[in-house]
Amino acid sequence: MPHSSYRIIGLALAGAITLTSGSFAQSDDSLKQEVTTLKGRVAELEALVNRLLTAGSEVKVVEKREGSPKAVEFASSDPAPTLVSADKSGQFNIRGRLFMDWSMGDDKQGTFDYSGTKMRAAWFGVDGNVTKDIKYKFEADFGSNATSVKDAYLQFNRGDWSYTVGQSKIPNSLEWNTAISQTTVMERASFKDAFGFGRGMGVKAATNGDNWSFTAGAFQGTNKFSSNTDESLTLAARATWGQKLDAGTYLLGISGRFRDMNDSGSLSYKAKATSNQSGTMASFAGQEKDTTVGAEFAYSGNGFFGTAEYAWLKADDAVAVSRSATFEGGYVELGYILTGEDRPLDLKKGIWGRPKVSSPVDKGGMGLWMLSGRMEHLDLTDNGAFGGEQDSYILSLSWYMNRYLRTILQYGHTSLDDAGGFTNKADIVGVRFNIDW
Repeated sequence: MPHSSYRIIGLALAGAITLTSGSFAQSDDSLKQEVTTLKGRVAELEALVNRLLTAGSEVKVVEKREGSPKAVEFASSDPAPTLVSADKSGQFNIRGRLFMDWSMGDDKQGTFDYSGTKMRAAWFGVDGNVTKDIKYKFEADFGSNATSVKDAYLQFNRGDWSYTVGQSKIPNSLEWNTAISQTTVMERASFKDAFGFGRGMGVKAATNGDNWSFTAGAFQGTNKFSSNTDESLTLAARATWGQKLDAGTYLLGISGRFRDMNDSGSLSYKAKATSNQSGTMASFAGQEKDTTVGAEFAYSGNGFFGTAEYAWLKADDAVAVSRSATFEGGYVELGYILTGEDRPLDLKKGIWGRPKVSSPVDKGGMGLWMLSGRMEHLDLTDNGAFGGEQDSYILSLSWYMNRYLRTILQYGHTSLDDAGGFTNKADIVGVRFNIDW
């Protein structure tokens, strides 16, 4: 609005009030004081208008420029966005997974006979970067009506090495280090549970190249939301090496682990059938120390994939038999992706990666269909220890609707022999729907 317009408005208001005050004076002398006050306020208003008009000539319009710095921004990370700082040094990501299972099974001895559902996993957590060289991760599982911390650590990067402090995966086995959301069956191989591959509180160091990796660490107990007086000690290391060829990609790996309970408990070895809802089959307990070594192989190319692992565990001075015993176990698996994609091997990390779905269902496609079959073996019988010999045969069909949504249908048959005269057989059908991000 022009300056003259502001002046006219101000003078008009002053004149109107002055005329009105005269009329009030003729009718009621008691209002004279109020009118005088109003005149003073009008004078103040005119002065204020003049100051605003003078200041207005110095006002500059600041336009928003493209590329101006922002405090944070969202980066694409389907299905959950990642919050990234303006200088890219810090980031925050929400993590999670839901595994909803149904299975039905029974065994020959009648120790379990069931049909039901289970929230196998309900994980929620965060990860990200504090700075470019400091990462963090916290993730807990709220499934099965209980809460348990999974990963909780800080990771420091220095040159070609990273150092992890806190609770994280102990470096053993290809299938254990591969996320369970990317395995081909509902549960990992029986030897993984029997030999106690898991997480631990401790420190580990890792380095890698384009086609190799190495990780080693020392651990003592696990997080229990309280002061941890567990005196157990675990030392572990894993190394992988692979190569990309015209015909496909392959990976080789070795790992080792030593555990000593130091009189703070005992070690046990046990495995269920092919579903987490089933009962225990092979089992043996009562050790204080053990040593495990394992070997790995994996291949993927032209839609086909195959993997094999085998591990040997020496239980030192087994209490139950008063002498050492050697247990062993592993699996062999072959599979084919019916829709033509490849199952990716991440040679830098030494794990199976997340497959890319060429034609996702949410874009009008049929998703990714993967068929696999495997044989698992576990032997907990040796030198007077009769934990049993357990063999499982599993056929599974996976349907990836997109990279993050998957359904698994599987059938598994398990047999148990040489368990101190006890034998058993079990048949289980299972379905899993899982989403992870």
